[in-house]
Amino acid sequence: MKIIVIGAGIGGLATAISLHEAGLRDVTVFERSSAIRGLGVGINLLPHAMRELTELGVADTIAAAGVTPTTLSYFTRRGQAIWSEPRGLDAGYHWPQLSVHRGRLQLALRDLAEARLAEPIRLGHRLIATTSNPDGTETARFATDDGEVEETADVIIGADGIHSALRAQRFPDEGAPPWSGLTLWRGTARIPAFLDGRTMIMAGDGEQKFVAYPCRRRMPTAACS
Repeated sequence: MKIIVIGAGIGGLATAISLHEAGLRDVTVFERSSAIRGLGVGINLLPHAMRELTELGVADTIAAAGVTPTTLSYFTRRGQAIWSEPRGLDAGYHWPQLSVHRGRLQLALRDLAEARLAEPIRLGHRLIATTSNPDGTETARFATDDGEVEETADVIIGADGIHSALRAQRFPDEGAPPWSGLTLWRGTARIPAFLDGRTMIMAGDGEQKFVAYPCRRRMPTAACS
């Protein structure tokens, strides 16, 4: 079975590697960007996600680049402690929780995909359209710097993000993702470790909230929010 995965983000790369490990070896990832640069800020991987990454054989590599939080603590908007609870291994799970820079996770998955998949990641391929064929296969048409190209597969999987081109084509009446009305600001800062260096905090009230967690081990600690 030939499978095409659209998008080389975390979802697309993890999907392609998982399919390979399940015995489906004819898997190719297509990415519209000309390079995978490992962009983003922090991401929290809960134990069930770490279990999957462990099965894929990449958990140790990612864990070495991040921090395993042991505690989640809640505070008021004035910094008064409300509640703390254990996380990951300290909460009794068989796998840790991991806070890591999103780009480091993506690059680790990229390297694993390049090492295991029979075909390299096809960069610079922007999906234009897909067509269902009479024999049950699907054909994807891509725009590249050298012109349009087509690829036919048994299955095409869309992992091209919230503004998915594949979803827009298959479900044209769905419309754009609705806005919740909330604005989220995210970023990283190089600061000394706060609390014990392995605590994730949530502070605020019913109107505004602040979340911060360490995502690198080396000092000065990189804190993500």
